[in-house]
Amino acid sequence: MENTENSIEHICQNCGSDINGKYCSNCGQKKASLHDRSIKSLLEHFFEELFTWDSRFFRSIKYLFTRPGFLTHEYVSSRYQSYISPVKMFLFTSFVLFLIMIKSDPDQYKALVTESDADDFMREFILEQQSKSTDSQELFIENYNDQFNDNITLYIFVIMFLFSVLLKIVYLPKHYYYAEHIVFTLHFFTFVLWCFLAGVAFQDLGDFSIFFFMFFVPAVYLLFAIKRVYHRTLWKAVLVTVFMTLSYWVLVTIWMIGTVLVSAIRAA
Repeated sequence: MENTENSIEHICQNCGSDINGKYCSNCGQKKASLHDRSIKSLLEHFFEELFTWDSRFFRSIKYLFTRPGFLTHEYVSSRYQSYISPVKMFLFTSFVLFLIMIKSDPDQYKALVTESDADDFMREFILEQQSKSTDSQELFIENYNDQFNDNITLYIFVIMFLFSVLLKIVYLPKHYYYAEHIVFTLHFFTFVLWCFLAGVAFQDLGDFSIFFFMFFVPAVYLLFAIKRVYHRTLWKAVLVTVFMTLSYWVLVTIWMIGTVLVSAIRAA
């Protein structure tokens, strides 16, 4: 029995490969004793994974903010082990955005209808859909807030897809892989979501804060990101950035207004 246990201990419990040292050479998992099922071992594994993820996350976030396009360039160059994946970074940021919006101002109906101008077309559209609904006003408001808060980060995927397709079309003669444009889009829109959070945080300063964080800052960021990832010369980057910035402005406007209108339709 002891020989059997010793032989099993030299087999990776994760992938079944032989283990000659402390870690599996195939999947990287640490060798574990068959008898080590203590709380201490469980906590050690938890904190090891936690801080490993944290170090990669904070390193990635630092470069996302300070070096536009750097993470995309590293990823497409197959140097991605030290950073979290662009998908994980985007999903985490989406979760943070959703959490902050829910905690700070869960009643989007109040902000868009009760507190908005009487001649606001979005307010009029929401009220029109409300009049068509067979539900009570309280139930419609609840449904609207649920639709808005649950789907604002979901609808942005449509905008991101269109943005990546435009990148593919612009750089079609360059024969870039479409996946490279997706990575660029994920990193850029992760930054956009953080800008959106900043706009929400400073919304009391007026509509200028939304314009500054959602339109101006991403436009500047986009120039440096495109320059780093796609071009060596600045003037070519500027030409592409002008087109992609205008496209981004249209798409993000569609996202923000579309979320309001679609939520009203689905709530009805």
